[in-house]
Amino acid sequence: MFHVTRAALFALPLFALASAAGAQSVDPQQAQALRTACEADVKKLCNGVQPGGGRILSCLKEHKAEVTPPCQASLSALATGLRKQ
Repeated sequence: MFHVTRAALFALPLFALASAAGAQSVDPQQAQALRTACEADVKKLCNGVQPGGGRILSCLKEHKAEVTPPCQASLSALATGLRKQ
C-alpha cells in the first residue's frame, strides 16, 4: 500500500511553487532552500490549504507579515532569480 506522508505533501507544493514560473527554471539547491526555510511557515499558516495551483504561494503572500525572516529571504531570492532569467 502506498502511503503519502505529510512531509511529502509539503515538499511537492513547494517544489511546484519554486517552479511556478513555467518555462523559467529554479536551481535544485534553491528549491531545497525554499522548502527548508518555509516548511514551518507552510505548516503553521497554510495547514488546511490544498496543494497545487499556486495556492501555497498565495497563502504565504496572504500571511506575508507572519512569514518568518528565513522564509521571506528564500522567497525573495527565488523571485530575484526568476526575474533575472
